[in-house]
Amino acid sequence: LRISIHFTDLLEPFFVFVLCVIRGFINDNFYAEAFTRSRWSSLSWGPRRIKQALFKKGVSNEDSDAAIKLVFEKDNQCKETEVSHGMSKEAMDQLYVQASKRWLQGRDLPVENRKARVIRWLQYRGFNWGVVSQLIKRLESPLS
Repeated sequence: LRISIHFTDLLEPFFVFVLCVIRGFINDNFYAEAFTRSRWSSLSWGPRRIKQALFKKGVSNEDSDAAIKLVFEKDNQCKETEVSHGMSKEAMDQLYVQASKRWLQGRDLPVENRKARVIRWLQYRGFNWGVVSQLIKRLESPLS
């Protein structure tokens, strides 16, 4: 049994791949954006954790940075909004809702323990200290 591979046998898959890339079927930008949106909306992952996961999947830093900026720093209509600590007001409000659920789970605990739990939860998800401290201040305020 003899196996022979001709040059033309290799060209067809190559051209199919190139055609897919040109048409956008295989595009790291789209993948990074879809991955970022899904992890943010379903698991409340932050920029650091998403970037780390994209890096492990082989997505370039430029593509992951662009996707993170698009998801966290713009509103749903892809308009630039006021950004605080790398997150739009809409993203901060969404994260506040998730963090307040964690905050209320520890109603019976002392305030310092509740605070530590929420801080760990936010940092594990990949949010920077600026975001964490801003949310903690909001949660501790008497109006929350």
